[in-house]
Amino acid sequence: MSIWNYSDHFASPPESYRITLGEGDTPLIRSRSIGPSLGLNHLYFKLENVNPTGSFKDRFAASAISHLLAEQSEAPLCLGTSSGNTGAALAAYSAAAGIPCILAIVDTAPQAKLFQMLAYGAKLIRIRNFGTDPKCTQETLEKLNALSNKLGTTVQVSAFSFSPLGMGGVQTLANEISAQLSKGVDHVFTQAGGGGLTLAVARGFASLDGKTAVHCVQPEGNDTIATPLRERAERAKDCQCTTQVSGLQVASVVDGNKTLAACRNSGGTGYTVSDDEVYHFQQRFAADEGIFAEPAGVVALAGAAKAIEKGEVDPDARIVSLITGSGFKDAPSIDRMIANRNVPLVDSFEEFESVVRDEI
Repeated sequence: MSIWNYSDHFASPPESYRITLGEGDTPLIRSRSIGPSLGLNHLYFKLENVNPTGSFKDRFAASAISHLLAEQSEAPLCLGTSSGNTGAALAAYSAAAGIPCILAIVDTAPQAKLFQMLAYGAKLIRIRNFGTDPKCTQETLEKLNALSNKLGTTVQVSAFSFSPLGMGGVQTLANEISAQLSKGVDHVFTQAGGGGLTLAVARGFASLDGKTAVHCVQPEGNDTIATPLRERAERAKDCQCTTQVSGLQVASVVDGNKTLAACRNSGGTGYTVSDDEVYHFQQRFAADEGIFAEPAGVVALAGAAKAIEKGEVDPDARIVSLITGSGFKDAPSIDRMIANRNVPLVDSFEEFESVVRDEI
C-alpha cells in the first residue's frame, strides 16, 4: 500500500517512475483517553508518525522525487529546503532513487533530524536566520528557486507555491481518512507552518465531498494564517517567528493566502496555541494514549482542545487530529518530557523487587 493507490486523484507520473518506501496507508485510531476527557465522543488520530521516515512529509517526497525522475531522465538532482522532516524525507527518497540531494536547512533544525538526513547521504547547508526571520526566509526561497532554474532542476519545498506536484501526494491524506471513516468526517484539525499541509487536506476533502471543515492550527509564535483566518482577513501575514516548535517555524506567508481561502470555503477556522500547551499535549499524548509524537505532531490536537474549550465543535462530531511526526525526531523535547524522571541502578533483584512494591 502507498500513496499511489490514489494516483487517479492527483497528478501522477508514469508508473515506471514512481518511487515508494511504503508511505501512506497510516492508521486512524480512536482516542481512548484524551477524547473522553475533553468531552469528545468521536476523536480520532491519523498517525503520520509511522511513515517510513517518521512524518507525513514522505507523501510529499514520494510524489516530488517521482516527478523529478520523470522530468529529468538525465542527471537528476534533488535541490530542496527544510526545517527537518521534509529534508529527511527528500534525503531518503533521493537515496532510494539513486540521485544526489542537496538541502538548505533552517537555522534551528533539531540535530536528530540533521543526523537522519546525513544518514541518507544528503549534503546539508544551514543558513543563519532562515525560518525565523521573514525577510531572510523569503529571500532564501526566491534565490533557491532561481538557482534551481540555473541548474535545470526544480526546487523541492513542501509548499504548493513551489512544488505543487509533490504536494499532490499529501492530498491523499483526505482520501485515506475518508475511506477509514465511512460515516463521514465533520472536522479535521491540521497544524501549519507555511500552510501546505492544511491546504492539501482542504483541497483533498473539497474534491471528495465538500462537507468536512478543515481547521488551521498554529503556534502563537508563528501566527501567519490562523488569526487572519479567524478574523476573516483576506490575506495571511508575515511574522517574526518566536515559537520553539520545530517544523512550524515558517515566518513568511508561503501558501498562507490560498490556505485561508480553502479553510474558509470548507467551513473551518483558525486556532493558535502556546508552546507550553503543545508540550503539555506531547507529554499527555505519550502517557495517556501511548503514542510518541514530536511537538509539531500534536499541535493539531492542542487546537482541537482549544475548539472544545471555546464551544465551537459539537462533542458528538467526528473529529480527526493529524499526528504528523515522530517523537524520536526532537531530542530536546524528550529531555523536557522526562526532566523529573530517573532510572535507578540496583545491585540485586531483591532491591528491584523492593522498588516494584513501592510503586504498586
